[in-house]
Amino acid sequence: MDIKAATEQVELKIGSEVIIISGVKGDNTLYRIMINQSFRGYIQKRADEFYRVDGSSIHDLIFARIANFMMNNV
Repeated sequence: MDIKAATEQVELKIGSEVIIISGVKGDNTLYRIMINQSFRGYIQKRADEFYRVDGSSIHDLIFARIANFMMNNV
């Protein structure tokens, strides 16, 4: 079993959603996404763009806001 510990995290509020974005230890391009205390998946930065990792359940509009925030702050 390969477990990656979360590192630094950022709290983002979009409407009524509270989003926690955590870096993943050992991979500086991978971020863990929690929405309202529920794990929703990972996003990854590739070639200066952010992508949802397969299996993520992040809504399209929320993902767009997260990606925009990350592009301006990472």
